[in-house]
Order: sequence, then C-alpha cells, then structure tokens
Amino acid sequence: MAEDFSIVTNPRNYFDIAQLQDPGTLEEFLDQPLSYIAETVTGALAVGKTGTMVAGGRIVQALLKGKLFQQFGAEFNKLREAGKIPKDFAEQRYGFQTWVELMTIIDEESPDADRLEALKAMFYEVNKVNATDGERISAYHLWQIAKGLTSGEILLLKAAFEQRSTYPSSDSSYRRWEDRMANCMGHNISGLVGVHEKKLSELGLLSGRQWGDGSGIYTANARLTSLGIKVCENIKNYQIVICEANPDAASE
Repeated sequence: MAEDFSIVTNPRNYFDIAQLQDPGTLEEFLDQPLSYIAETVTGALAVGKTGTMVAGGRIVQALLKGKLFQQFGAEFNKLREAGKIPKDFAEQRYGFQTWVELMTIIDEESPDADRLEALKAMFYEVNKVNATDGERISAYHLWQIAKGLTSGEILLLKAAFEQRSTYPSSDSSYRRWEDRMANCMGHNISGLVGVHEKKLSELGLLSGRQWGDGSGIYTANARLTSLGIKVCENIKNYQIVICEANPDAASE
C-alpha cells in the first residue's frame, strides 16, 4: 500500500506587518478576526520579533484605525447606495465639514464603538437625503455636542432614554436615580454614573440636580431634556436606517 503523504502548511504569522511597508499585507491582515489579530501581534511582541518591538504601537494603532475606517466606509457606501445620503452630500451645507471632522476623529482618536455609533448617527442627521436647511443646522449643533461626549456619557443617556417612560414620577431622589441608571447600564457602580452625569447636565442633555444639596431631581423622562431625547432618537434612528440599508447584515 502506498504510503499516504500530507502536506501541513503552517499558518501565516504576518510578522512582516511590523515594517508596515506592504499595504496589501496590511489589508489582508485586517480581514482576519480581531482575536487572531490581537494574538498575532502580542505573540510577535512576546518573542521580540525583529522590528515588532519598535513598531508595535504603530502596528496596533494602524490596525484599529483600519478596522474603524473599514466599518464606516462600508456603512457609508450602503447608505449612499440605498439613497439615504445624497451623492452630492459634500456640496450640501456642513456636508464636507462633518465628513472631514469624522475622518479626523477616527484617525486621531480611534473612538470606541459606543462613541463612534453616536458620531455616525449625528453625521447622518446632518447629511441625510432631503434634509431641510433648518434640519441641517440643528443636526450640526448636535454633531458638535456629540464630538465632546465620552462613551460613558453616551451610555448613560441611552439608559435614561430606555427608562424615560417608566421612571417613577414620585421618586425624586438623586441617589436612587443614580443606582437605577447604574443597574440599567449593567456595571452597577453608582459612582460612575455620578462622574458621567455632570457633563450631561452642564450641556443640557440631562436636567440639573435639585434642592440645595443636589440630592433631588426632576423625574420627567428620567432626567432627559428635549435635547437629550433628540440625541438618543438620532442614535436609534441611525440603527434603523443602517438595518434598512443593509438588510442582509441585519438578518445574520
């Protein structure tokens, strides 16, 4: 009987990305699962692979930016193909400005998923098809506000938005509001809520604390102001629009 032979090919280790000299290699690497990317880069760093120790920071930054740009680019193209964003969006009021600012934020700040979602939502509201001049102006001001929010502040807004219709109107205790929001957000650390609510109050997205010692709240809409509700509605609307523009992804 003829002896069976098999050829075992070792998986490519992609250590050549350390030099960042081959765009094709980097693009191919970006298509790998995130866990594989992290394992490969940290593995290369652990063994002191030539070039990786020096270029490690640049590698991971380039990979993260690449993933974020890929995500936004894919969504943006889907929206334009679906007629949700006009072909000449850059010629419209604030269109090119918001596009440049969003690209710059991705490049320089590499925002996390929650912050990026909010930014994309506000960008869409400025640039959506058939928006009136007045709608573009108001959406642009919301865009300016969203640029300064952290992911923790955005998640707190979402928690209040989720509970706005069920929050007990008789309970005006700030501490119980804080505990309830922490529970809704899932981390159950009321102190984090306290950190994040300050800026939201200053921006007028949440109503301010009441009474001399700040221990009370206005319970309407779980403290969300009309401005805060609009920000949350824009985020929710963007999720719906993305699903409509890309139904295949939504059904996966």
